[in-house]
Amino acid sequence: MDVACPWCWIAKRRFEAAEAEFGGDVALEYHSFELAPDLPADYVSSEAEFLELLYAGTTREEAEQMMWVVRGTGTRHGLAYRFDLVQHTSTFRAHQLLHHAKAQGRQLPALDALFSAFFERGRDLRRIDELVALAGEVGLDTRGTRTMLVSGRYADAVRADRRLSAAFGVDAIPTYVVEGRPPIHGAKRPAVLVEALRSAAGNVQG
Repeated sequence: MDVACPWCWIAKRRFEAAEAEFGGDVALEYHSFELAPDLPADYVSSEAEFLELLYAGTTREEAEQMMWVVRGTGTRHGLAYRFDLVQHTSTFRAHQLLHHAKAQGRQLPALDALFSAFFERGRDLRRIDELVALAGEVGLDTRGTRTMLVSGRYADAVRADRRLSAAFGVDAIPTYVVEGRPPIHGAKRPAVLVEALRSAAGNVQG
């Protein structure tokens, strides 16, 4: 999961719908996956420019079409994508904040806050001040968060997730790994995810 991945926010909403329909206990953990882990620390671009960089050969018209599809799908899930405001940057520090939030039992609200900050409010997620403010919005201690970000306490945890994704053969997101099932790639509709959860629950009970 990357907070700069537009389909990941949709995938999160669809999984929440599937989880509600499934109705059973679900142990859910989101792992870091940077779309572009090699971005320079000072990189900033528009969404269209980033898509052209990420997908070699993509034209500006094709990038605009990609964003149009995401906006339409997002609207149906109550998500307002403001690609005109997006500042595409490295998400390495944002992922460190998510690991910190996970340790405090606040990963899911932190993830939503970061998605909203990136896609709805055009916040620059490279900046420690921005991330500290977002941490405060979801009930995390701002002083402790700043200390964590300055020290890079969870930098190795982000890198470990890179290795974990490689071990599972995950090279694109969104992807869900449900125990006993092949990886589920893409922002699948809730029915697909419900079936996977029920299958996994049946395997556990059996």
